[in-house]
Amino acid sequence: MFSVKDLHSLLDFPIEGGQVLSLYLNTDPGERNAETTQLALRQLLKSVDLPEEVRAVEQYIDLQYDWAAKGLIIFSQGGGKTLFKVFKLNLPVPDRLAIGLRPLLRPLVGLLDAFSGWGLALVDSQKVRLLSFDLGEVEEKKVVMGEDVKQIKHGGGTAVAGRMGGSGAGANVDNIIDHNVKEAAEIAADFFSRKHIRRIMIGGTEENIPRFKQALSKVWQSLVVGEFPMQMSASESEIVERAMKDAVIVQNVLVDRLVDQANTLAAKGGAGATGLIDTLNANHEGRIKTLLVNEDFEQAGYRCQGCGYLTVQELASCPFCGGQFETIPTAVEMAIQESLVKNADVKVLGDNEKLAEIGQIAALLRY
Repeated sequence: MFSVKDLHSLLDFPIEGGQVLSLYLNTDPGERNAETTQLALRQLLKSVDLPEEVRAVEQYIDLQYDWAAKGLIIFSQGGGKTLFKVFKLNLPVPDRLAIGLRPLLRPLVGLLDAFSGWGLALVDSQKVRLLSFDLGEVEEKKVVMGEDVKQIKHGGGTAVAGRMGGSGAGANVDNIIDHNVKEAAEIAADFFSRKHIRRIMIGGTEENIPRFKQALSKVWQSLVVGEFPMQMSASESEIVERAMKDAVIVQNVLVDRLVDQANTLAAKGGAGATGLIDTLNANHEGRIKTLLVNEDFEQAGYRCQGCGYLTVQELASCPFCGGQFETIPTAVEMAIQESLVKNADVKVLGDNEKLAEIGQIAALLRY
């Protein structure tokens, strides 16, 4: 499992210790078996001229890895002595290997943005199932029962002990359902708050979803980004699989809108920047609110050894402090990490055509 705390720890990692090997490996047994994955790993490692790092990775795979995860991420430096971090995800990741002064974090940043902080409520007239999930892992689940509506319809007795609600026999069915849904919404709000949920999906029937959504406060309603039909009897894996698919759709719609917004604002001379030069300048000034970058976009550049200013322009001296520049092979990755340190929201896009047309990178600015 990977968390924001882990991200901050890697962002703070010093660059003086030498080259870092970053490995992303798809180990999803549903896509390929272990033998095929090991072959893919050997192909990735063939081009690496860091024998200590290769040995550390191979020893972990051969002796320690249990092949239970769908995605495996390893960061190694100094043969695993100064850095050896392993993260197992319940999501497949594309195979990728990089060598640099810092761990390659862009793929992880994209996964965290798209697949973390999700809350899901599966509702019917009597029950609600609450789940929170990050990176494909269900962190907590809670099933809450209301008064049995069928029992009320047939003139039964009072609510079953230990269940939420309960208005007694002969009560109006709609009132009972409304009471159940209202109490479910209150319990869900507490659950979402404790789990620091940023986005919500609601599953159920066409009748129950709007009832539940309306029972939520305006704050939680504003975080509802998806609704889908689902039976209360659905398995946990079915629910998460559907939610993950919808999460991709939600993320794509969101980033398309942000790209359009950044492009429009930049064209009007407002709080937007497009292209690498303008975006790097805004980043150095700490003005970036949201950074948008295509996942495979990279370019060499120059970094001021005095103030850290990044640029792709070959300058005699730094325009900010007069310092000298050093060549940086991965200026885009470094800009992403600097933006994160400066508390910008970074969104990694998967080959977004709109973003490619305006320079592969853009930003919404604070001012």
